[in-house]
Amino acid sequence: MSTSTGDGMEGSGGWKQRWPRRRVLRWALGLAPIAAGGGWAAFEWLGGHGWRAEQGNEDPWASKQLQGAALLCFAGDPNAAFALSVLLQSPRPDGQALLLRACLSMEEGDWGRVGWYLSYPNIRDTPEARLLLELAERRPRAPDWRHAFFDAWTALGRPDFRKSTLLPKPLELNLVLADIKAVWEAASEAQRLPLAVLDLSVVEPHREWVLEQVRASQSVPLLMALREQLYGLEPQVPVHQFLLPVVEARLGELSGPSPRTLQLALVPFLADLPLTVPFERRDLEVLETLVKLPEWKQPSSEQFFLELRALFDGLLIAPAHHAWLVASSAQATSQGGWVVQRARASKAHLSEDDQRWMGRLLWEVGARLREQRSRMELERGLLTQIFGSELTGHSPTRMDSIGMWVELGRWEEALKQAAYYRWPLASLQEESCEPRARDEHVWLQAFAGKLTLP
Repeated sequence: MSTSTGDGMEGSGGWKQRWPRRRVLRWALGLAPIAAGGGWAAFEWLGGHGWRAEQGNEDPWASKQLQGAALLCFAGDPNAAFALSVLLQSPRPDGQALLLRACLSMEEGDWGRVGWYLSYPNIRDTPEARLLLELAERRPRAPDWRHAFFDAWTALGRPDFRKSTLLPKPLELNLVLADIKAVWEAASEAQRLPLAVLDLSVVEPHREWVLEQVRASQSVPLLMALREQLYGLEPQVPVHQFLLPVVEARLGELSGPSPRTLQLALVPFLADLPLTVPFERRDLEVLETLVKLPEWKQPSSEQFFLELRALFDGLLIAPAHHAWLVASSAQATSQGGWVVQRARASKAHLSEDDQRWMGRLLWEVGARLREQRSRMELERGLLTQIFGSELTGHSPTRMDSIGMWVELGRWEEALKQAAYYRWPLASLQEESCEPRARDEHVWLQAFAGKLTLP
């Protein structure tokens, strides 16, 4: 089955190629060349360019070093200080390097040095410098990083950093990844299968062990996350061929003849058929019974996230980040996209009555997704309902879904205005994971000025 949903949603499908931490450091320090092809793709910023490229006069060597140093700062890697020291040897250090070093000083608790790095003419009095100075003033007295940041941003009038050329571009979720191969031997039995979900390249060397663990696993969300990752691979890739059937068979064993969630029930319903194959009436009859299931998934994203974070703590850099990656994949929102694609392929083959029937079923699938508390599930649920209401021809429900989808966009724009995920402060980014896992809707609405920051 193809997993392309056509909307580029974050987290639906496999993550890009990963580079080990040792290679990241060597690349950041100029000791290793940029790899051709897929290697470079793993270090692209969203938008397709390094943040220096917008200015049109970037030094390729410096741009490469800045991107590598930013990656180390985001990851909380202890080698970040050394990487930045190379960039700060110039009598006129680059403003972006100074911002990175000021952020790193805050991570180190060296509050006095923050102002020193931000006093250089090419960064002094910029909105970014003003926010960092305000944050440095507030953080020692605040309960945590996220409230100190939010209060600093609010106190300065909620400045708009969407077009900032000093902040790194938003990193794709998969970039701040630990070197899974390096920690594999030190990992416990319980830790290794989640590690394999993070990096499928460790599966082949440990094929029999992984197969044994999958067959014995009692964790539905972990298996769903692994299934999502496998569907992100091309079907001819060996790990996809030998592992996916075992994962789906184990999910079938755990769900039994009466799956308790719609997410589980859709696994056999969608399996083995291309997304271009239209639904037939008997498929809609089956889907009619499935959408009566009252829940999309169990356990909650928060519960699974907390289990994973505890599991990764002490083993991986940024354990909350890695736990959030796996927990997000376990939401399996791609299944909602696959139902919609099958429905689109079916439209021309069904009578008007059957189209309305199919539309009502899609609305119910979307309703189960909308009840979840993540951004991805809400967006996928809304998109599913929008198409479903188009098929039913019921304008009020269609307008309701479109209005909520537009509102979600406003929430996201407010977060982008603060550029929360662009600030290279590892502690700030780590802290955001738990409230997002608990209720990402509340998290987004807080930045939009509608609710209190959790």
